[in-house]
Amino acid sequence: MMTKDPYHLIDNYKTIPGVYDELYDADGQIRNKYKFLVKSFQELGPAELINRRRDTDRILRENGVTYNLYQSEQREAKERPWELDLFPLVMESEEWRILERGLNQRADLLDALIRDVYSKRRLLYEKKIPPEILFNESSFLRACDGMYESNHFLAKNPALMFFVCDLIRAADGNFYVLNDRVQAPSGSGYSLENRIVLSRIFPSMYRDAMVHRVAVYFRSLRKSLTQLSGVSGREPLIVLLTPGPSNETYFEHAYLAGYLGYTLVQGEDLTVRKNKVYMKTVEGLQQVDLILRRVDDDFMDPLELRGDSLLGVPGLLESVRSGNVKIANPIGTGFLENRALLPFYSELCKFYLGEELILPMAPTHWLGNNQQFQMVLENPEKYVFKTVSRTDEETPVTFVELSGQRKDLFLEKLKHAPKRFIAQEMIESATVPVLGDNGFRPGRAIMRTFVSSSGSGYQTMAGGLVRVSPSLDEFFITSQRGAWSKDLWVLSTETQKEESLLVPKSDQILISRKSSGVPSRVADNLFWLARYLERSENQTRVIREAVYKILQVEDGYEKESLENILKLVTHVTNSNPGFLGDDSGDLFANPFPELQRLTIDKNIVGSLGFHLKSLVVASKSVRDRLSDDMKKILLHLEDQSTSGIESYDQIIDFLQKIIVNLSSLTGLSFENMSRESGWYFLNLGRRIERSINMILMLQGMIQWKSFEDKSSFETFLRISDIRLTYNRRYSGKIDQESVLDILLFDITNPRSLAYQLEQINADLQFLPGKDKKSVYSEDRAALQLYTHFKMKDITIFFQSETPLTSVAIWLEELHDYLRLLSDALSSRYFNYTEEQTRIGDSNG
Repeated sequence: MMTKDPYHLIDNYKTIPGVYDELYDADGQIRNKYKFLVKSFQELGPAELINRRRDTDRILRENGVTYNLYQSEQREAKERPWELDLFPLVMESEEWRILERGLNQRADLLDALIRDVYSKRRLLYEKKIPPEILFNESSFLRACDGMYESNHFLAKNPALMFFVCDLIRAADGNFYVLNDRVQAPSGSGYSLENRIVLSRIFPSMYRDAMVHRVAVYFRSLRKSLTQLSGVSGREPLIVLLTPGPSNETYFEHAYLAGYLGYTLVQGEDLTVRKNKVYMKTVEGLQQVDLILRRVDDDFMDPLELRGDSLLGVPGLLESVRSGNVKIANPIGTGFLENRALLPFYSELCKFYLGEELILPMAPTHWLGNNQQFQMVLENPEKYVFKTVSRTDEETPVTFVELSGQRKDLFLEKLKHAPKRFIAQEMIESATVPVLGDNGFRPGRAIMRTFVSSSGSGYQTMAGGLVRVSPSLDEFFITSQRGAWSKDLWVLSTETQKEESLLVPKSDQILISRKSSGVPSRVADNLFWLARYLERSENQTRVIREAVYKILQVEDGYEKESLENILKLVTHVTNSNPGFLGDDSGDLFANPFPELQRLTIDKNIVGSLGFHLKSLVVASKSVRDRLSDDMKKILLHLEDQSTSGIESYDQIIDFLQKIIVNLSSLTGLSFENMSRESGWYFLNLGRRIERSINMILMLQGMIQWKSFEDKSSFETFLRISDIRLTYNRRYSGKIDQESVLDILLFDITNPRSLAYQLEQINADLQFLPGKDKKSVYSEDRAALQLYTHFKMKDITIFFQSETPLTSVAIWLEELHDYLRLLSDALSSRYFNYTEEQTRIGDSNG
């Protein structure tokens, strides 16, 4: 717990002699820029700070803010909740302006460098870098040579639309550049989320501190991207290209797409036709004007780059050359992340800009230079060794952490391929305040800053993402290693006005009641999200009724009815043999282990646990399409603990929570989603799955002759949530004909088969790409289904000698038509994967 005295939060904070500290000056006094914050935190007191900490964690979790961790023993990334330290890092305006000038200069330098690399290559002719740094490095893409001159827009506009720069404040108080990220830099979305959360947790403190707003940066970025698209007279189609939900920063991709108003796509959503890039939507092909990418260079075009990539778009580079699509940042800029360039930036700045480098580099040596190599080996403990290529699998190491055989092996590796490595001097960093359980304590930090083109030069975000390690012994501070995050507050000298992405009144917006197209992959995932939702709810209701029946049965009473509902559990989960096996006697005698397994085990295909997991997975692929409330419900489903379910009462409690969440999700999809094409695919998935579930359950009940006893009738009515209505209509009387009628033919029952088919027919009319003069495959399938259904009525069945047998046959025929309808929808709208051929394992 925090210290009890609210005025002693800083008692445990110990500075390191001779090391610059953010909180305290050299005289041991709190710096002026922090006095207001420290006082405010102390006045809140420990108990309130604990509450604010809990609120922060809750908001971050509800917003789905995660960072995916990759582990060598697991193929799939593991989601880690985002950690935000409540105490921000603070900078005064004067201090920030120096950094801002240095960052803007660095943007100009990088832009000039990348243009030269892919055109005249003056840096080679003037011997500013060794040729092998350029030609022996895979990040130099020969396929992009000449692109910056031949492309009209790249020739006249900044090639570099944005970049991020990682800075460290050293023990001497000066800032040094560690590296740059250019291809698909992450962090701006997390920085924005940090700012939103802290301004919500400390609203008055944030307002009174007069902090520069970060929304200005995103507004400038969006305006620059719109200008870069080269489109006039209409709104450009800009997409954000993501590797997909498994990417470590996928949250940020979906978050920024929603915040900036762009369509989130994956490589499979795009195609190149006649040198133009199109988005494959359910409305048809739509030409893309600009791609804001979060995919690295090598993976962008499997036709000319990595032949084994499934993340990019075949033919994309040729479309760029033709000027038919713009990419931010352009393909090829990954060369700027080549660490072998770091030692040369000071001279390159003079060469390209005629200026001294404002922000110095951390002292770095490329080991391909023999003189530098020998110098480094004289005192290797001073350095951290990194590979030249960021994509190299070798992790950074220090000689301090190596010993014995490991050190010898690494030395051999260095001597065998010195050009593959750089040695960067280990800079002792300044200390920063971190708010822990016992007040403030010092930690280490790296600051990530963001720069974007503004149309008249470059603009730096007045803020940033700070990654911090609470341990002073930690040298490598990365999110993958579990670093926390901090918000960077740049103080203003005057009160800041509110900033947002709202356009000025002078910019006219054309009213529209439709959004950009829905990618086929998104429609497919919405369709299956609804089907998994319905499947999960149906299984939850069936298992719950089975448990209720077990708890009600005494001394063998209704034993046959109990066995029938248990058989139904196996039937709807498709977990044969289960309760349908020839040797199921032991399971009937002790059904708990099987019910427990089918409820919580996510690894059993067809179980409730499996379908809940599938529902969550499908939702993550369409995260940017779901409302905040829907995402919160899905988070509750994902977080629902299955540990400790060791009794029937605990199973019922678990299932009841699941039903509430699933019902809430269904209700929110009706109330919170606009009736655009994506919603109709969601609703069609729901109606088709609900129809199939009804058919499967009725077939099972007929097969086991469950419709011969009143108890099974009532069980089925409860599963379908229509028992009370039925009892009111028939005054407590019950028979086969009336039960089947309310379940199959009663249009007033929202769970009846008739209701689902009416809804299917209505929704099909709103699907995109419909010509009233044409009949489509899904329309034919729906017509066959509806006609076959309408040819029958409950009285027709019960005029025959074997009505239940006739119903069972008819239901199987309807099931076949439902499958045909689902296949027709998939073939026409979801068949987005074009045939791909693996060309090679590297450059094609």
